[in-house]
Amino acid sequence: MKWGLNMYDVKNFKHVYCLSGGQDSTAMTVRSLELGLPVDYIIFCDTGNEFPLMYKYLSVLDEWLQRKYNTGITRLSSKSSLESLCFSSFKRGKNKGVVRGLPYASKMSFCTRELKKNISRDFAKKIGGAFMYLGYVSREKNRIHQEIENFMINRFPLIDCDWNEDSVSSFLKSMGIYNSLYDFYSRTGCMFCPKQTLDSWKALYIHFPQYFKIAQSWEYRAKEMNALIKTFRSDYSLDDLAFRFEREIQKDKKQIKFSYDWNDENVSCFCK
Repeated sequence: MKWGLNMYDVKNFKHVYCLSGGQDSTAMTVRSLELGLPVDYIIFCDTGNEFPLMYKYLSVLDEWLQRKYNTGITRLSSKSSLESLCFSSFKRGKNKGVVRGLPYASKMSFCTRELKKNISRDFAKKIGGAFMYLGYVSREKNRIHQEIENFMINRFPLIDCDWNEDSVSSFLKSMGIYNSLYDFYSRTGCMFCPKQTLDSWKALYIHFPQYFKIAQSWEYRAKEMNALIKTFRSDYSLDDLAFRFEREIQKDKKQIKFSYDWNDENVSCFCK
């Protein structure tokens, strides 16, 4: 741990659960509440580009948490939007003056850093230090990292309990708070995440075409501005994918089953 840890008294650290709305972080948070473990804050870092269904799920989850555990979700957001970050210029370094462009598909992209990581770090510092609980499952042990900060210590309850995706899914279903997005996606996240799979881009193209078109327009703009990163993926542009998806749709009329409507068939009941 970094020298100077005693600047913050660990005994006074708050217990902060980082909840994205995804099944892993949701299960981690609810299980801890069920066990009566200390939960001082539940934070959601809003990128501004989550799926509409995710925002609805979070609103219902927030009401359920308040009703059942007398605690709710604290929503945090950056002063910058993803779009403004993409089309701002580098301030220093070898790319000074060059438009940043779209997020990197490898390693930690600037969108993750600016819209999530820095926001949660600032929150931990503001409240005088925190144990930050992150929803990594057991198979992700190789991803865990300890922040070298004097005001924040990461914890990984699902890894400690040896929970994987099946454990998480079963628990949420038993609690009546399963997120139906997982009937169609193996992972959830920002609609414009550069790390999403081709299947996720296809679902966006078919069921949220207005947002796919926004992503396309960003690629056009990045090219016009000669940005450093001009496409969301390194292998295809979104125009390439749109052409590919149309051919696949015509070939196979069995489209990805994904519902935009929040109805009685796909809404989580939150009745328990």
